[in-house]
Amino acid sequence: MKFLNGSATLLAILTFAALGGCTDASITEVKNASVAQSDYTFGEVFDEAKGCKSTSWESREENGRALVQYSCIVDTPQALVDVAEQRAAASVKAISKLLDDRWKRSLNEMEKRKDSIAGAIVQGRANNELKLRDGNVQLKAAQEKLNQALASSPQEYIGHGRSGYTPQLITMGKERRQLAIERAEREFALVEHRLATVVAAQSDPSDTNRQYPHLSQQPSAEDYQKMIEGMLSWKERYHAAIEEMEVRELKRAEDFLKAERDKKLEMNVSFLVSKKFPVAPQTATWTYDGRPPESVNLISFVAALLDPKALQEVMMVARRNRLAFYPETSKVLEAFPITCGEKIPTGCEVKQAS
Repeated sequence: MKFLNGSATLLAILTFAALGGCTDASITEVKNASVAQSDYTFGEVFDEAKGCKSTSWESREENGRALVQYSCIVDTPQALVDVAEQRAAASVKAISKLLDDRWKRSLNEMEKRKDSIAGAIVQGRANNELKLRDGNVQLKAAQEKLNQALASSPQEYIGHGRSGYTPQLITMGKERRQLAIERAEREFALVEHRLATVVAAQSDPSDTNRQYPHLSQQPSAEDYQKMIEGMLSWKERYHAAIEEMEVRELKRAEDFLKAERDKKLEMNVSFLVSKKFPVAPQTATWTYDGRPPESVNLISFVAALLDPKALQEVMMVARRNRLAFYPETSKVLEAFPITCGEKIPTGCEVKQAS
């Protein structure tokens, strides 16, 4: 029994050694194989990859064939973290600018509307002044016409025959003269009424709305002035809220980067060793923080193997993408506590919780 047990142990050791030798040979074969269209071998490209914190090779049997896998734990250089911090800060600053632009746009819009209404009032008065001038000219002309009618004689409205001005013609002339007077009086009264309407409009605050009906749907120039003054009184509080948002979002970015920089990002490349086919990568995947592997586009990945610098860039881009902090802009804007605009009589107010 002892002899049998010793034989079994020896057999196991020999078998393991044989498999180990096969495994090492498969790895060596992959390492020594040349990258297609390149002066480098796979060993030179992967073992000297500068974007890796550590690398490893392993081999196993799969369906009777040797499968070699290369693994690279991607490094996280401080320079990459610094860039991520700068970009995160820039993203937060972009939100601050959106809020500041929103403030300026609202204030500018109110000032434009106020100026537009004030301009319409000035234009309305100018229109009335023009009407007054025209009305006075027309009134003067109507007065002169009435005076002429009053000063006229019946004979001016009739002709005469051989018999001169007969009583019948005189009567007709008187009737025509009276009609001319009445016509002149009506014209004078009409012009006088128009002139009185213009004079009344000059002192009527609602006259501008009659001339420009669309203004009746808007606040008055005085209302806009109150909104503008209200917004200006909120300015310090509004921008203090922007600063508070910045501090909060930058802290979120800082916490995010602290967590992400230490998460494990691993690149795995597998090779199927076969005498029938040249050595070439079969699959390439990223494994991040214990999550399911993500496939890499094999065509672009193989192209990156032609230059070690290109491979390093692939790894740095993968790490940089996972360090990217993206503020949820729409949520940040929605959560901003102050709202301003022309729909708010005081210019600004604390946003009501929804």
